[in-house]
Amino acid sequence: MAINLTKLRYTHAENLHLPDDPTDWLLSLHGPTVIDMQGLINTRTRVVSVLVHGNEPSGFIALHRFLLSKVIPMTNVRFIISSVEAAQQSPVFSNRYFDDKHDLNRCFNLDNSDALVNQRAGSILQAINEVKPEAVIDMHNTSGASPSFCVATRIDMQVQALASFFCQTMIYTRLNLGALMEQNFNCPIVTVECGGAQDQQAHEVAYQGVHEFLMADNLFAGHHYMLVDIVEHPLRLEIDPKTNLSFADKSDPSADITLVSDIEQHNMGVTRADCLIGWSNIGCTPFTVRNEAGDVQSDSIIYCKDGQLFTRQKLRIFMATTNHRIALNDCLFYAFCED
Repeated sequence: MAINLTKLRYTHAENLHLPDDPTDWLLSLHGPTVIDMQGLINTRTRVVSVLVHGNEPSGFIALHRFLLSKVIPMTNVRFIISSVEAAQQSPVFSNRYFDDKHDLNRCFNLDNSDALVNQRAGSILQAINEVKPEAVIDMHNTSGASPSFCVATRIDMQVQALASFFCQTMIYTRLNLGALMEQNFNCPIVTVECGGAQDQQAHEVAYQGVHEFLMADNLFAGHHYMLVDIVEHPLRLEIDPKTNLSFADKSDPSADITLVSDIEQHNMGVTRADCLIGWSNIGCTPFTVRNEAGDVQSDSIIYCKDGQLFTRQKLRIFMATTNHRIALNDCLFYAFCED
């Protein structure tokens, strides 16, 4: 039976009969779902987006926990659960997008060649716009083990206030990839990267942040006085998707590129210059570095010497991953050059 990739199912929180286990709830859903919840102040609405990627469960788990608590939020809330079909595929919460071709969080500019994916993205945009939200939070997990951080396309105090509900590091980016956070809803929006998808601490970050975000009277008074560490000018390290890629503790002679198996550890702090990150049998040819305008950088942030790959300068790395599909079809990591 074909799955309708476009239709959103609307319901009210009071009509839900939730099982105690979030996985059981996920499997009971019949597709992308919008849940409306009435707050103490019903003239304002906030939006929380979860499961844009089906393998990033922390936002969904936090939503389930919040609904089970039966607390009344300060304002009306619209929850949007997007990639339900992808998340339901066995094993649950392991598939990023349903059709194995189109990353939904690269399709919100509605310029994709696949009409069904454009319709799904357009339906989500419409569901957000029709409630005229005062703020939007888009919940994600990092593609590898990582501390939590937020991403935004603005750095004004309202956006910093939203970020501070969840963490103290925010990436300011001008990248235009077709992500939900790049769209204009006439209100502040941030993407929250809660940490690794298998990390219990990431689920806790998601829940505590969502709870504070929904229970605050004024989102933009108080929290923004907590200093947010702003990191800007990200570079994307991409790998040619045709590359034979391996992750190991030593060079794999059968692979074009072997990256160190613990590369996700570089998400935890600053990586020194001349740090070994892998091995290459074909030099640096498969790698491309793009700036936030999408332009290819003439100077790479890595170099190859005697078949070994090293960082060219001191870097602050985010989203490094050992997931082959993400590394080859999206990027290996984002990096910021440290002075």
